[in-house]
Amino acid sequence: MKKNKSKKTKKIRKIILKPLFTDDKMDKKEGHYFSINHYNHIIKENCDAYRVDNDGNLHLLLKFRKNVIPKKECKIGMISLKKAAMKKHDNRGAPAGLLDPKKMANYVNDIKLHGKKEKFRIDGYYSKKTKKFVNNSMGNISQSNIIGYFDKSRNNNISKASISKASISKATKKNVPCRETAFTRDEVEKWKNVQPLLKSIDKQFKKIIPDRHKIQYDTAQKTPYNIKGTAFSTVTINYNFRTALHKDKGDFERGFGNLVVLEEGKYGGGYTGFPQYGICVDVREGDFLGMDVHQYHCNTKISPKTKDYTRLSLVAYLRNKMIKCKKGYK
Repeated sequence: MKKNKSKKTKKIRKIILKPLFTDDKMDKKEGHYFSINHYNHIIKENCDAYRVDNDGNLHLLLKFRKNVIPKKECKIGMISLKKAAMKKHDNRGAPAGLLDPKKMANYVNDIKLHGKKEKFRIDGYYSKKTKKFVNNSMGNISQSNIIGYFDKSRNNNISKASISKASISKATKKNVPCRETAFTRDEVEKWKNVQPLLKSIDKQFKKIIPDRHKIQYDTAQKTPYNIKGTAFSTVTINYNFRTALHKDKGDFERGFGNLVVLEEGKYGGGYTGFPQYGICVDVREGDFLGMDVHQYHCNTKISPKTKDYTRLSLVAYLRNKMIKCKKGYK
């Protein structure tokens, strides 16, 4: 008689978390960093975590799965996306941290003396070279980019490095807030090569969080500005970027954020944390993290262990404004 050889299913750890701080206190900490010592729960294995709201109701905070994204797709993703992720931008707002002259472009003069100062952006600055005032909103520099499709920024101040000129012109004439990113339009072969990786991320999203995936996928299909075969319109790619405390803005609120990491060399840290609930996750290459990006989150410090290392994170999501671009628009 043959023995039934069934694979043992790894037990999924379940955690229920009460807030350590009030919402008001977290609002005041936006743009700040939290060290690894802040967290009570450091997750490195399969886990589902739920948060308790003020009325005692449970809400899914995150689901984490180890080694579910094919390594081959990760390697192709690194080759295809590393250069694009390394481009420097000054429009990330809170994720890039509180305004710091040392983290801003080197052509900006003293922000304490010139322009209207905010927590994460300045409305203008005096050029060190020309000494003239430049009316341009900007914040700290970070190595972060977008691929897929995107919409107008809140200031209608579109980065030339991120958005193709042809797409801007096309959308402007039609008064439609959707367009291709420069990467998707210009790096055709690389964009094609990362499709299997993006579909693998979507596959995990559907498998692990099916209810959220269905809502997001069905919504994404209402517009041609979606990544074919997925629930996503957009992917943010970050190169060795330790994000400060923030909530994601502009994405589909009934959906979920999807995070994977691609690696070269060796490093430690870079955990994705939710400080209000005292939990962080060590997402490494091949892992998948579904997360509620509308809760405050950030990264712990990244510590290099080899001279040349890369932590390239991908966050896949659906932008809200894409829904305004109905099918049939060309």
